[in-house]
Amino acid sequence: MSDDNESWEHVMVTPSRRTDPSLQDLPRELLAVAAVLIGVGSALGLAGLAMGAAALATAGRRWYSRADLTPGELARLKWEQAKAAAGASSGAWRETELAKYSPRSGRPT
Repeated sequence: MSDDNESWEHVMVTPSRRTDPSLQDLPRELLAVAAVLIGVGSALGLAGLAMGAAALATAGRRWYSRADLTPGELARLKWEQAKAAAGASSGAWRETELAKYSPRSGRPT
């Protein structure tokens, strides 16, 4: 039994040796550089987002000025175009389905 106690004593951690993490372990200079880089990256990202939004707004204004229609007429035109495209695609879908695949009820058993 004494052999077990002696081997256990070598494994025990002494109180003067700290094994838990501490804030003193953090490299503060590295954290400061990381924070600065995150801030610079965020600022650049926001600047890019603002430039993209400005470009889209300019393109929308140019398109609207070329349209020569009131906003209501332009909205109605786009709605009619969307309905026509949806109707054409659904019609083509149905025609292809009927031409290439027969319904189960019409198949010979």
